[in-house]
Amino acid sequence: MPLSSDPNAPGPRSFAYVDWTLRWGSWLWAVALALAIPAVWRTAELYVHLRSELEQLLPRAAPSVVAIDELRQRMPGLQYLGVVVDCGREQNLPAAERFLDDLAVRIRGYPLDLVKSVRTDQTAERRFIEDNAPLYMDLTDLQTILTRIEARRDWEAAKGTGALLDEDEPPPPLDFEDIQKRYDDRRVGAGHLDGGRYSSKTMHTSLLLIEAGAFDTGRGTGAALLKRVKSDIAALRPDAYAPDMRVGFSGDIAINVEETSALLTDLSTSSVLVVVLVVGAIVFFFGWWRSIVIVLPPLLLATVYAFAIASLPPFGVTELNSNTAFLGSIIVGNGINFAIILLARYVEERRRGSDVRRALAHGVWGARIGTLSAALAAGVSYASLGLTQFRGFRQFGIIGGIGMLMSWLLAFVLVPPLAAWVDRKELPPKRHLLITAFVRFTSAHSAAIAVAVTALALGAAWELRTFGTAQIETDFSKLRRADTWRNGAGYWGPKMDALLGTYVTPTVLLANDVAQARAIGRVLHEEAKERPLDDMVASVRTIDDVVPTGEEAKIALADRIAEDLTPKIRASITEEQRKTVDRLLGKMPLHVVTLEDLPPAFTTGLRERDGTMGREVLVFPKPGRALWEGPDLSAFVSRLRSAATLTTAPGQAPARVAGSHLLSRDILDSVQRDGPRTSAAAFGGVVVVVLLLLRTSRSAALVTASLLLGVLWLGGAMMALRVKINFANFIAYPITFGIGVDYAVNVASRWELDGRRSMADAVRTTGGAVALCSLTTIIGYSSLLLAENRALFLFGLLAVLGEVSCLSAAVVAMPAFVDGLSRARSKRS
Repeated sequence: MPLSSDPNAPGPRSFAYVDWTLRWGSWLWAVALALAIPAVWRTAELYVHLRSELEQLLPRAAPSVVAIDELRQRMPGLQYLGVVVDCGREQNLPAAERFLDDLAVRIRGYPLDLVKSVRTDQTAERRFIEDNAPLYMDLTDLQTILTRIEARRDWEAAKGTGALLDEDEPPPPLDFEDIQKRYDDRRVGAGHLDGGRYSSKTMHTSLLLIEAGAFDTGRGTGAALLKRVKSDIAALRPDAYAPDMRVGFSGDIAINVEETSALLTDLSTSSVLVVVLVVGAIVFFFGWWRSIVIVLPPLLLATVYAFAIASLPPFGVTELNSNTAFLGSIIVGNGINFAIILLARYVEERRRGSDVRRALAHGVWGARIGTLSAALAAGVSYASLGLTQFRGFRQFGIIGGIGMLMSWLLAFVLVPPLAAWVDRKELPPKRHLLITAFVRFTSAHSAAIAVAVTALALGAAWELRTFGTAQIETDFSKLRRADTWRNGAGYWGPKMDALLGTYVTPTVLLANDVAQARAIGRVLHEEAKERPLDDMVASVRTIDDVVPTGEEAKIALADRIAEDLTPKIRASITEEQRKTVDRLLGKMPLHVVTLEDLPPAFTTGLRERDGTMGREVLVFPKPGRALWEGPDLSAFVSRLRSAATLTTAPGQAPARVAGSHLLSRDILDSVQRDGPRTSAAAFGGVVVVVLLLLRTSRSAALVTASLLLGVLWLGGAMMALRVKINFANFIAYPITFGIGVDYAVNVASRWELDGRRSMADAVRTTGGAVALCSLTTIIGYSSLLLAENRALFLFGLLAVLGEVSCLSAAVVAMPAFVDGLSRARSKRS
């Protein structure tokens, strides 16, 4: 059959390329399948190492990440799992305590690398403080007590000898309530505890506190610990102790395991759902079940290739994080577009009566420019994320960009031979009249559509008038698992916090020596009494807070106080006053307290793995929502980092501040810093790709205008729905630039190939495939709408809105304006 000389038909090169793929098709597929073996293995390795830790989103050199790494090296434990029992009513509290005692016996048998300590009370710590009370008081307070007692002693002596100048002079009061109250506020376990036990009658709640054997901000060993605890709880049968007794989990470990488990569950559900719905959509559109055999295998190969290549140098992605976990579904939803457009052109020609070879040449020739433009635009938008140092963005950009390019490449290399092998019979006739009816409707109402499009654009612009930094989500509690507030760690955590009156996991300042830690501790002790830290910090602890200073002087003063409290003076004060002074004096005689005398809980967070003591400052936040909010979080982190700069020797490095609040603050800073830069780079790169490949200024301008309109609608919808930008859904913007431009590019390319006759005709011929491309992409994103993780849900929501906006701009708005202007010019002519 002679080759066509029509410039609007495939030339010799297209046929030569198709002939090459058909001649070497078996070898091409053999090589592709052979490469798939290591690619699948590398992909599985990445998913096995899925990490949910916040620091996995940040650069390794970020201050908070460096501090967390140092904390792991220096410190054991410092993370807790709380087992909280709500027994329903006060009468059931003894049963709840028996249950936790029995559970504690089992947990104490766990390996040391899993559990460091188990506690159901703080009796030993409280007794130690009470016995050594004067040693933990300020020297000035002891001097005040002595002065008051001496004043009363002198008054009693003067009265006994008749030496009082004024017989009506009242005795100096022996009231120490002001001093007692000051130390009651510092007492270990302030909160709603009834005594030494972690229990409250008013809250009908009891607690068992497990300190983990290692510090881990992700799932890690915490999942193994929680699984084992749940197994022992099931074996003990809580309802056997008391009816209606409920058990829940709280603390860092519960939160980390809960969030990662939700991620893994969402991942499994979304992957299956995406494959099933994409397959169904393709079969329905083509009306030909073999279409799946043609488009799906190259796509799956491209997906595993993307992960495998990303794991190799120079990219070096060795583990996935919460942002990249769903990329498999997204690559499938986006990457299938190229094979769909290619297959649609092929099927169109086959139904016109062309043989397989000619239909493949038409498909390759007709789809090459539009799909290559779309692939490069998508690759550029993903690559813009790779320009940042924020790992949550960078890894997403690297894997996604490679995935788009591999999807395009394998579609044009592997689909032609596969189609030739599979297509052995006449294709079923085209059945879908929906796109024809849609084009007829939009053509008949192009003027009304133009007005509606303009109105929606103006409305979106009006909504965006107030866009600013306030649109960045600073309340991280809104990004947690959805059901956590009903029955998860979000529900049980506040119960534990209210019971104890403080968070059990501190923020840690890692000093270089004891002197620096003491200096920082003194500063933070004072700042914790003033705003803004007074509403955020429950306590500050250094080595001096657990090993008293000036002990000998304090013991001497306590001895003098005890000596001056003669029987006569004791008899002259009330019983309540005697109890107060006895509590302040502790258990006499006093002895100097050493490190060996301290209860183990006192040195948690202050004793390092190698036994070094005192180089840390522990800051325990107050329970509440303050530190979930951006402004308060920033103030808290800024004050701690400012205090950490205090040095006590020339050339000494500042202390490092480690904790989840620091990670949250650095993530917010990264989003604010990298967001505008990445979005600008993505948009600029997409426009350059469109200009280079479409060549004609008119088509490039139309595509760019369509993209701008889609993004404008997306921004307006985001503002109208009150959706804020967070560290996950921000990615929807640069990705929308690359994926959303795909539809306008393909419509404009077909319009150019058809000689610019009618854009409505271009939509009629290619609009169905374009809509199918958008549908598969929407399916990929919509899988995230099932996610329990709210950050991923919001990413899916913005991405779906972006798809709908860009598709509508490409197949509704652009044809309405172009054909409407063309008809108007024709009438004037």
